[in-house]
Amino acid sequence: MQYLYELINLLNKYSENHREDENRIRDLICYIADNPKYMQIEMYRSVIFEAAQKLRMFGYIKGSSKISQDEFIYDGLNDIKHSAVQNYYKSKVFNNNLLDRKQKDVIDTFMSLENKRILVSAPTSFGKTFLLREIIFMNRVRYRNILLLFPTIALLNENTDSINQLIRDLSMEYKVINNVYSGIEPEDKHIFILTPERALKLLADNSFLHIDFFFMDEIYKIDEDFDRNEDSSGEDANNREKHDGGNRAKAFRIVLYLLAKSVNEYYLAGPYLNLKNVKKGMRIFLGRNHITTIQIEFEPTSRIEIEAWKKRSIEYHPILGERITQLYQNSGLSTKEKVQGIANYLKQNNLGQAIFYCSTPSNSMKYTKDIIDGFHENDAKIPYEFIEHLKKKYNVKIGANINSTKYWGLIHALEHGVGIHHGKFPKYIQNEVLRLFNNGDFNYLFCTSTIIEGVNTNAKNVIIVNNSVGNITMTAFALKNIKGRAGRYYHHTVGRVFYTDAKQRQIEQADDMQLNFQTYDSAPVLKVDIDNALIEDLANQNRNIKLEREERFQKQILPDTVFNKNRLYPRDT
Repeated sequence: MQYLYELINLLNKYSENHREDENRIRDLICYIADNPKYMQIEMYRSVIFEAAQKLRMFGYIKGSSKISQDEFIYDGLNDIKHSAVQNYYKSKVFNNNLLDRKQKDVIDTFMSLENKRILVSAPTSFGKTFLLREIIFMNRVRYRNILLLFPTIALLNENTDSINQLIRDLSMEYKVINNVYSGIEPEDKHIFILTPERALKLLADNSFLHIDFFFMDEIYKIDEDFDRNEDSSGEDANNREKHDGGNRAKAFRIVLYLLAKSVNEYYLAGPYLNLKNVKKGMRIFLGRNHITTIQIEFEPTSRIEIEAWKKRSIEYHPILGERITQLYQNSGLSTKEKVQGIANYLKQNNLGQAIFYCSTPSNSMKYTKDIIDGFHENDAKIPYEFIEHLKKKYNVKIGANINSTKYWGLIHALEHGVGIHHGKFPKYIQNEVLRLFNNGDFNYLFCTSTIIEGVNTNAKNVIIVNNSVGNITMTAFALKNIKGRAGRYYHHTVGRVFYTDAKQRQIEQADDMQLNFQTYDSAPVLKVDIDNALIEDLANQNRNIKLEREERFQKQILPDTVFNKNRLYPRDT
């Protein structure tokens, strides 16, 4: 009862300006709500209900716990009070959905602004795209053409399905387009759902098109230095231009630059950004475009952290404190033994679904094989038809003396109840593996950084197996983003993060990186950025370079109409 009484005491003196009290209240709510024994007792349920109402955090009672005021006997005044609170926070899109207080603050801020332009930084489970639906619906009369930008095809497909469902449910008149080949009728209303590269083509091919509102997810991707290690962040612009190869940051940056120049209303979003500490280029971009920044730091899900790199692992529980946890049998621990030990620990203690983060596709395949050697997940319900389809599609056959499915790791993993997700698989396989995982058809998913990029999963646990993203040392930002996938609000109240190397703790404690918009910075920038920018937006050195380049170009040979269709290449390429 001590935790219940502590929660009641904190609620009695609650003020939203006290961050420590708010975090402690969250941890107590999550701890109680995660315990099935407590959630069978009316007193506990009623206090959790009151806490969710007071914090205006309705995921604690509308999510997996499902607590209604009808369960309790109130007097008429209390019934009216609780109903009034929920009515005030009711979604404009669906009456049975409630907005949390901070979500409603974002919507109210956007709608009240003269310049409706916001940049929101929030944890992964904040529901940034959930708020997008509210903005679209509330402005459906004013917005004819809407452009939604997502970094990956997986997110593009996920949001295409979501927006199509929204349009059907609310009988809106928009035509959804997620490719650059569909015809555009000027009299129709459109919602374009595209990657930045596709969006540049859309704008180049349809100069008549007027966009009324745009949304950009994962805005940090405009800055190629933001998610790199220190060794590469010091490269000069010319060097980066030579070596950027498939670097996509320029596409994000150029499309954002062009859209911010031509569209009056927009919503930019990203996770775990420190908007109070950005670099000069980003400060200038925000100021010149009159963009309002909104910093959300509150994490709605409580997290247990386990330092799992030695035999006597240390678990840090936000309520129960520190304790020793025995994860492994041996003291000399290889990565393979850690992966196997943690997987068995999760299974034995029935701790729910888990993501194992790996640095590369080859590592994800390797560590999957490590755990299925002597580990069969009997609870998995992966459809036989999907596995058979993969065998036929990729010509994987069972021979007389050897099961050749072992030569294609995904099939071997799926047959043992384990999933793999990385960017080298065809998109439809990635989507299906993710769908099966979120459907609860299997519990353990080995993945790469594809999981960082806004992909939603129902994982309760995250195991950080490697310290890098590809071949680059992980940054504090990337680690926070991976860690943020442990425990999804509305699905779980508590998540677990397993650190398999002491260096991961050091990375996490490193200084925050500063987001930049290089186009506006005084440091040297890529030639392609110079060519796409207006001269008045460039700093002196870059302005002089642009003037020199403009004098050299023979525009009759490469007219603007041609350049506009090839904006990702410098004009002198």
